[in-house]
Amino acid sequence: MAHYSIKYPLVVVGAQWGDEGKGKVVDLLSKKADYVVRFNGGNNAGHSVVVSGEKFKLSLLPSGVLHKKKLILSQGVVIDPAVLLSEIAFFEKRNIHIDLMIDPRVQVVMPYHKELDRATELWKGKKATGSLHLGIGYCYEDKNNRFGIRFEDLISPKILQEKISMLFPKKKRQIELVFGQKTDLSADKMVIDYTSYGKKLKKYAGDASFFIQKNMAKKKVLFEGAHGTFLDGVFGTYPYTTAIHTISGAVFPYVGIAPQKISSIGIVKAYTTRVGNGPFPTELFDRVGEKIREVGGEYGTVSKRPRRCGWLDLPLLRTAVRLSGFSSIALTKIDVLSQIKELLICTHYELNGKRLNEVPAYISDFNNCKPVYKKMKGWMADLSNIVKWSDLPPETKHYVHFIEKQLHVPISILSVGPERGQEIYL
Repeated sequence: MAHYSIKYPLVVVGAQWGDEGKGKVVDLLSKKADYVVRFNGGNNAGHSVVVSGEKFKLSLLPSGVLHKKKLILSQGVVIDPAVLLSEIAFFEKRNIHIDLMIDPRVQVVMPYHKELDRATELWKGKKATGSLHLGIGYCYEDKNNRFGIRFEDLISPKILQEKISMLFPKKKRQIELVFGQKTDLSADKMVIDYTSYGKKLKKYAGDASFFIQKNMAKKKVLFEGAHGTFLDGVFGTYPYTTAIHTISGAVFPYVGIAPQKISSIGIVKAYTTRVGNGPFPTELFDRVGEKIREVGGEYGTVSKRPRRCGWLDLPLLRTAVRLSGFSSIALTKIDVLSQIKELLICTHYELNGKRLNEVPAYISDFNNCKPVYKKMKGWMADLSNIVKWSDLPPETKHYVHFIEKQLHVPISILSVGPERGQEIYL
């Protein structure tokens, strides 16, 4: 880290459709941070960190866990208690102590959220969003409709029982009568299971909003975002999105801190991927796309589903830069593009004879955008053992410089492999 000056507080945001390699970058950046704060999403957002050949898969705990930092889940996160307890147990078995704070305002994913998620996707049929049936969207829906169960309720057995008794009959009728799906869920079992979870997690409760605001001036705080820019529930490819905001400005309400200067780093994969349905202008359907998927291990951390792969999309990234105001970019997985003789980069879209440099506001227009490509010469060299910019092939340097010039944002980190140490600081 000696060659790269990091400015805190810092927020990490995915610039595409998620899966850009945020886990590795947060792991690297958290080395010098004091607190690592997850500020949005649930366990449908998986991060992977590779250390000494062992792959650590995370879905709720911030990626700073391996540096034994103070970890914080702010109110913008939703938690599945069973998943969170499983992750905590995984690390504690490896003698990694978990110093965790969970804001009492955090919403809790309930079993009926998962069943509603599944029932909705079945009802949508071919127009399904591509949800993992983990109940995240329905948990956020209940939060907004004021039907939610919060962490403060989970750790108060009497209140928890009252809320489940009140809410579950309505949810059961919705599953069975609206969507026509049977459910074997039991309110009594739910109360027993979730009361047990609450007892185990109660020790982690703390006012994250107050704690972070109080300490930001004297501590280095790293904010970890889930998903990617174009899964944002408003500015993404709606309705093929998440239920939350995934852009950098969301950190203020999702954590509960006053607007202030926060640096942001955008994580950009050297090509483009997405999981699930929705528009994808630069998607590849040939052997090159298959090669990228296999070499890059492009399968969902949580879902295991094969990711759709395509060429790098600059209009997508220009829009992400505008929405989140990136201070710099971490370019990941550039090693995956080795051994491809000719590379393409989408420089702009064409729509009804007009040139577009960014993603259009109308999704109906985005569905009809045609990518316009610039051809670039590929490189045959293996990049995985290169640690200096000067040792990279000229073609790789040209690829990186072209992206930097087009986006008008400096590239500060170049990742050439999944392991710690396989990165170049620029």
